[in-house]
Amino acid sequence: MTTPTPPAASPTPNGQPAGAPNQAAPNQGSSTAAKALAAAGDAESARDVGALDDAARQAAARLGSNRTSLVERLIYGPMPDTSELQSGAVAAERAGRRGQPIVDAAIACLQRGEAFTADGKLSSELRAAVTKEKAYGFTVPAEFGGLDGRYIELALVEEDLAANGFGPLAVEISGELTIGAGSLLAYGTDAQKRTFLPLIVQGEMMAFGLTEVGIGVNAKKVRAYVEPDPATGGFRLFAMGDRNKLWITNATHGGLVGIVARVGQDGKQVGLFVLRLPDQDIPASAGLGHEFSCVSSNTGVFTANYNSRLHFLNFPISKDQQIQADGVEVLFYCLRMGRCMLAAMASGYQRMFAADAASYAKSRDGVGGAVIKHELPRQHLGRMLGGALQSRALSHLSLQQDADGTDLAGLRDLTKSAAATSALESQIACERVIGGRAFDRSSRVHEARGNMHVFGVVEGEDDLILMGMVKDVTDTFTSRYMAGMLGVIQSINEGPDGKPLPAERRLLRLTPGTLFSDPKRMLTATRRLLCTGSFWRLKGWIAWNGLIELLRLPLLVVPTRWIPRYQLLPVGLRRYARFAETRLRWIRWAYLGTNLFFQLELTRAQIPLQRLGKVIEQLVTMLALCHHSAHHDQSEQNVAALQCEQLMTRVKGNRLLTGLFQMQRLRGLVGAVGDDVEKGQNSLIADVAPQPVAHVWEKRERKKKG
Repeated sequence: MTTPTPPAASPTPNGQPAGAPNQAAPNQGSSTAAKALAAAGDAESARDVGALDDAARQAAARLGSNRTSLVERLIYGPMPDTSELQSGAVAAERAGRRGQPIVDAAIACLQRGEAFTADGKLSSELRAAVTKEKAYGFTVPAEFGGLDGRYIELALVEEDLAANGFGPLAVEISGELTIGAGSLLAYGTDAQKRTFLPLIVQGEMMAFGLTEVGIGVNAKKVRAYVEPDPATGGFRLFAMGDRNKLWITNATHGGLVGIVARVGQDGKQVGLFVLRLPDQDIPASAGLGHEFSCVSSNTGVFTANYNSRLHFLNFPISKDQQIQADGVEVLFYCLRMGRCMLAAMASGYQRMFAADAASYAKSRDGVGGAVIKHELPRQHLGRMLGGALQSRALSHLSLQQDADGTDLAGLRDLTKSAAATSALESQIACERVIGGRAFDRSSRVHEARGNMHVFGVVEGEDDLILMGMVKDVTDTFTSRYMAGMLGVIQSINEGPDGKPLPAERRLLRLTPGTLFSDPKRMLTATRRLLCTGSFWRLKGWIAWNGLIELLRLPLLVVPTRWIPRYQLLPVGLRRYARFAETRLRWIRWAYLGTNLFFQLELTRAQIPLQRLGKVIEQLVTMLALCHHSAHHDQSEQNVAALQCEQLMTRVKGNRLLTGLFQMQRLRGLVGAVGDDVEKGQNSLIADVAPQPVAHVWEKRERKKKG
């Protein structure tokens, strides 16, 4: 019953909930989240989410993951071994420094004053220097000219590049390899691999054209399309006006791009096509029968990179340029590595902030001595270092989980969110230490500011992917134990003719008050619920897990140092690991209570799901920090302990089950303000003229269904 948010892969529940109407419900293989949306009357969202879930499942099947996700096991059991939790740190230790020549080449280029152009762009000299060390072919197999490196090794390169002021280069290489070469390696034909992979190794740019002016990143809503070209047997691409591909990183004249487009203007299939962009714009006046343009997106982030808006009209594509796979599935497949690499880059950026702030604090005199001697600057430095360490720990753990064949559901999402959140917090902390110099145009701290903000949006917006994460790690439980309630509520929202009731008569929650406001339907729901198998399974689950928790109660007084699984951790980190594992186990009860409280309304209740996701993120981050730093020196263990302490304080401040009524009140207040703004009734901004949207699109009227 969680709010479905892409990208999120979910296990397929068995069968259809009782009482689900056939006409509005998604297909039998849809996730419980899609069925819940259908039950709540949102058939359009149910179809979209069902399609996204299908694509995610297909991507997971191609990956061949054979083990339940780590986050799900931390919540519902069985508890993972300590060796699994420390596997990322061990893998990084064994990885070596195969990518060090790439970092050295970049630094040498910087020292020669050749790394960036006069307007702050990555220079051709820098790209040539790292291409010589096969930076763009790092994870490409040797048979295509690449280094055949592992992703854990790439993460180390990405982190070191960002730490030394080459964040834009790290962004470029990450996009090139995770979603560029990655899509070809997983889904390309042998001919496509032989054609394009050697070009990528040689440093040719490859972009991924998904986002559009009119629909942003919603993969199932893309409006660019191709039509068959009978003359050539290929296709013609149409991406004009609000169908333009927008914010396409690495897209440049003469470069390669994977274009996500609908097959047929009104077709349901979303395809992927790899093509080389023309060396220059092609206007209608050229008389070629097609148009093309590549212009700057005019974005204030990733300013050192290529970032473009692409226009196509009747643009020819040959048949052999089509990737034989669903474009959305390819996106899901590649995003997992993109999120891990973003965390690695975030770690590097935060190390850079900490290095610059520490240098300033040690050399700058403040009131009563050097800045470094004061407690608040030290706290800010600890925040930067802690953010760097947690981003690294989560990145390495996720990459090793993927290499071991473990489903990354949940972990890939919270890794990205935790890293992006800490990176922005570290940017602010650095500004607090350095002060005005952090805003100097020549400062690399200033240059990083826009990227730190956009990290929370690229590879999935943080709040949305956290809600998707909750759906991922709880879907098995929801499908098995909560589907009965969903089906019953859905059934009482139907009229005698079997059609859904009007929205104003639809019940999304059954509460004691419903017995007085609508006793007939309440009694009907109670009777049907008592006849539903999943209701009794839920009762059994509650009884069994409640008994286990009672038996565990005496263990709460056992000193942490006596418990074997914590004896493998440094003394100063044991309490945090135990706290994280205990609270993660309690999440199952918080999620159950949230479902029982909100019921079908949970399809619309984003605030409690986001808050639940944030707590899971913080607890898993604490656990990753403890086990990662166990393999490192005392200074890193000190940083880990400080970060864990701050995370624990945040967790304790986020009330889940006991804060449900407060969250409901908060949702009401948020809704009231949102309604005023939507209706133009907020006096604070009523007389403020908004700035026009940079890339204008026309809103389309919804077609009225008869």
